[in-house]
Amino acid sequence: MASARPARRKTCDDSARAAFKHDSHADADEQVSGERYFCEALALLPVATLMLDERGLMTVVNPQASRLFGYERDELVGKPVELLVHALRFDSHAPRWADPLAMPQVRGLAPLDDLCACRKDGTEFHAEIDLCAFCFDGGNVTLAFVIDKTERYELCRQRQDLAHLTRVSTMGQLASSLAHELNQPLTAILSNVQAAQRFMTADPIDLAELRDILNDIVQDDYRASEVIRRIRAVVKKGDLEVVPLDLAGVMRDVVALVHSDAIVRGTRVTLDIDTALPPVRGDRVQLQQVMLNLLLNAFDAMNEVPPVDRTVCVTLKSADKGMVLIAVRDRGHGLTADKLDKIFKPFFTSKPQGLGLGLSISRSIIDMHRGRLWAENNNDRGATFYVALPAGDATTEDKSR
Repeated sequence: MASARPARRKTCDDSARAAFKHDSHADADEQVSGERYFCEALALLPVATLMLDERGLMTVVNPQASRLFGYERDELVGKPVELLVHALRFDSHAPRWADPLAMPQVRGLAPLDDLCACRKDGTEFHAEIDLCAFCFDGGNVTLAFVIDKTERYELCRQRQDLAHLTRVSTMGQLASSLAHELNQPLTAILSNVQAAQRFMTADPIDLAELRDILNDIVQDDYRASEVIRRIRAVVKKGDLEVVPLDLAGVMRDVVALVHSDAIVRGTRVTLDIDTALPPVRGDRVQLQQVMLNLLLNAFDAMNEVPPVDRTVCVTLKSADKGMVLIAVRDRGHGLTADKLDKIFKPFFTSKPQGLGLGLSISRSIIDMHRGRLWAENNNDRGATFYVALPAGDATTEDKSR
């Protein structure tokens, strides 16, 4: 009978191998579990999310992204992200997102708050994309969060259309006074032309007198074109144009626009402008709309005031914290406490023919310019409307636009 084989004794190497095998299985299980939980977490996010590898290939696509772009998950995994967002194109041999520290440079390459994305059916939409790079499973990956801005753009477009409607309505109120403003230089041009015709029949012709008449015609033509230019500037319809502005020049244009209306109403407008006023960044047409609305409201507030007291004081000066302050002060009867709370709400108006949208839209315009619009009663009489706007580079365009 064969003798029993002695039991093999475990060596340190055997124990190490077993422990390593156990740890390897544990690490693998842990890794699979971690990846599964990570993918499940991405699936629960309410925003479309794409996980990209170092070369921009999509490795994970959550259900929200599939619905947003109209693809099945398997149609996107392994494909370059530029299939969905063309602006995120890069060289396949030069990984752009290999280093998470390079993300600020990536952000500087494209305006990620306003990119054009493409669905499977070929339709395009405005998208806001936020990129977040980090290390995962031993490699560098990037999460791309995609937000459809279609509804936001539509809302912005409707708001711009409403603002344009109120501008056109305001210019309609000024139609008679603007006609008078335009008629003056046209009448002067006609008179000068008739005078020139008479001088042309003289013998000899007085060339010096004719030269003066022609100069007068040129100046009157310039006056008429300026009136038309101001009208067109206010009623112009277009996209928001944020540029550096001379606020004093904008205000002078508006005051010139209401000049004839002020004369008809027996109202005097005074301007007090700080000579060292810094520029602001904003949209000229929209800021003109705000100032025009404030001036006409000040005129209306003094309808019941004796003509001798009908004065509107407009002040522009620098304020604290890098702001420029505009104040439009009237000498009317002021505002009651309940009106101070309601005047900026939509459709609230104290005018018989008013739309109740002027101040509401004006406040939304100033909000978009990162400023503030409010009203206060004066200590003596009347009320003052204040507009505070950031000076210089303090104003930046809002992403929500």
